[in-house]
Amino acid sequence: MSLKEQLKYFAYELGADLIGFGGIDRCKHAPPMMSPQGLYPEAKTVIVMGIHHPDACVELGGDKHPQDMGPYSVQGVMNNKLDLLSYSVATFLEKAGYGAVPIVSSNIWRYKQYKRLDAVFAPDVSHIYMAVVAGLSEIGYNGISLTPEFGPRNRFVTVITDAEIEEDPLIPPGTVCDKCMLCREYCPTEALSKEIDGEKVLKIGPYEYRFPNKNLWRCAWGEHFGVDLDLPIPDVVTEEHILNQVAKYGVRGGEVGQCLKFCVPRQMRVFDRSFARSPLRRPAISIDQSIAPRAVVDRILAKPFKMGIDELIVTSAAELASRGIDLEKELPGAKSAVTLGIKVPEEAGRTEFISGATHLVNFACLDLARDLDALGFKTITTSRGTRQVSDKVVSGIDDLAHYRIVSNTVITRMELAPQRRGDSGSKRTFDIGNARVDLTEHIKDYARSLGADLVGVAPTSRFAELAEQLRPIFDGEEILVARNKAVIFRPWDPEITTQVRTVKTPEDYLPGAKSVIVLGWRLHSAVLRQVTKPPAEAVGPFAFQTYITNWISQMAGVRMIKRLEELGYRAVAVSDLMNTASFTESPRGPQPDLRSNRFAALAAGLGYLTDAGHIATPQFGIRQRSIAIVTDAELEASPMYVPAEGERLCAECDHICIASCPTRAFADKQVRLTCEGHTYVFTPVDGKRCDWAKRYVLAGDSGSKYIGSEVDIEADEITSESLAEGLRQHDPIIKQRYVVAEPCLIKCLYIEAEMKAEPQAV
Repeated sequence: MSLKEQLKYFAYELGADLIGFGGIDRCKHAPPMMSPQGLYPEAKTVIVMGIHHPDACVELGGDKHPQDMGPYSVQGVMNNKLDLLSYSVATFLEKAGYGAVPIVSSNIWRYKQYKRLDAVFAPDVSHIYMAVVAGLSEIGYNGISLTPEFGPRNRFVTVITDAEIEEDPLIPPGTVCDKCMLCREYCPTEALSKEIDGEKVLKIGPYEYRFPNKNLWRCAWGEHFGVDLDLPIPDVVTEEHILNQVAKYGVRGGEVGQCLKFCVPRQMRVFDRSFARSPLRRPAISIDQSIAPRAVVDRILAKPFKMGIDELIVTSAAELASRGIDLEKELPGAKSAVTLGIKVPEEAGRTEFISGATHLVNFACLDLARDLDALGFKTITTSRGTRQVSDKVVSGIDDLAHYRIVSNTVITRMELAPQRRGDSGSKRTFDIGNARVDLTEHIKDYARSLGADLVGVAPTSRFAELAEQLRPIFDGEEILVARNKAVIFRPWDPEITTQVRTVKTPEDYLPGAKSVIVLGWRLHSAVLRQVTKPPAEAVGPFAFQTYITNWISQMAGVRMIKRLEELGYRAVAVSDLMNTASFTESPRGPQPDLRSNRFAALAAGLGYLTDAGHIATPQFGIRQRSIAIVTDAELEASPMYVPAEGERLCAECDHICIASCPTRAFADKQVRLTCEGHTYVFTPVDGKRCDWAKRYVLAGDSGSKYIGSEVDIEADEITSESLAEGLRQHDPIIKQRYVVAEPCLIKCLYIEAEMKAEPQAV
């Protein structure tokens, strides 16, 4: 099978509705700072994947008012699903011996001009344009990518690779868009009729795609900034106007883009004013339920269990009506509700489990809604209404009453038989023939099946030995924690508190703990090699890696805990077991930093410590993130990892990690640790100084200057007062999209060594 066909199969199995390929030459007219070749100079191909909005989510979303999102809020889960596709396809390519830079789906951009990039709201690369490059779409009059299958009801994501893959044919201009002008007629800010400065011309191959050059500040009034669309909109909209409105009136909430809602290509455009004001999309497939093969439904309802769900409850509209729940209010014509849930073990109910379980449930609901939608049945999920239905369904089941349940619901016009499917809760054993499977090997194999690149096991005794040596260094350290009391797009209003660090061991999370399983996920090599470098000088791909690996590991942590529970053991997932690390700012909120679980990874034999205090592994150097699973299962310990002579590169380095730290956070002496007779060395950091750069983004060289931030404050004495004063200087818009590139990591000799290494044969 060719690489192209392998990638197609892989992407469709993960849930993509669309995948296309375009050669890099099609991007030659793109601005270098916003182009695939600018992000990855070795690039030869862009791979673009898309997923389809469930139609009813668009048709009902924003129907009463553009800022009444309703089921259109599913787009947040769609973005996360696209992020998973992007990261996973890049990993597939890297495993096959190619370089790849996966791009985030949304919400990382330079919102005003940066150096030579004369554009506002500029993402790392435009997925809208890349979908055209990959032969999936054309550009409509509204400036949105329109596919022949779904019109504008898609969201896209891009992976850039040095693999040379046969490109797909382009879709000529005018193929999909018939210039019906409903987008212009229904735009609540008149962004397609006022302040138009000629045309934008997108040159790709032999074609020119033309559409209005609108004022993006006018377009962003409601959609990006949530300013009330019922307020008067000036004839000329600027950043200043928007910030003044936010200061006076606050925000009403995000807008369902009416240019997307009302845009349905002619060949699929139908109307039903009793259902929605906007056109409906005529489904390509519509099955007759009375003669549909039962396998169709069985496969759809079995899929959530494969994704990690342990409860599925189908309830009819009539049954719910008898309990005071009217599905008609959420979806006219609804016949069934399918509630999906994950039970939270009492010991495991930490942030990591809840976050991972929420992603798993939402992804399962999204896929279920799209599967039902593809059969021709209008379906919605992931709105305030569907979550309320979830709560009422779960609370009405007696044997679930004593559980905490992470749940969500899909509401559909398909008539499904009322039922409950799920695990009986009985304990399991795993056998091959007549021989009992080794528990440790089973756990490792299962971890790899979840996508873990690294897996190791540590006995709790190793943590006791390490904790004794780490407590004099970390116990009692003061950490400043800042909370922003201001509304979005207003200057910081900081509330600063002080926390005192204490070193922890597995028993602090799970009494009776015996083992710790540590799972690791790669950061992609091409991303770390290129971050902040010209031509693009981009930080977005690196920031994406820091959060995508975090919640992917959380999802795997949930699955691992559930597997251990089935085997009769207790477990809990922890992002920084010994409590010696901190957080990194991100467009998705603060993320556990890449020093998190370094000592857990060390104890589990995954690698060794660098002088900068990162974990280094033989597989990936310093480019990985780990999650720790504390359990009372007694597992066979992995051997401690001892680097071979010359493997630890710090001995050959002039410590650029320490020299490049913008806040001089590193101590002037090293710490030696021993564990089971092996010695490891690292340099501690001043937590307040490190946080000044990467948690609070007050040092430009930590990455923020690359998106146009002018905040670059010298870190002298760091106090609650100086931190609060620094935070008040942040730009009220940039602070919502901050990205961080840690110099001590991206300038490390391990990254440079990978650049010089010869490609390995596959």
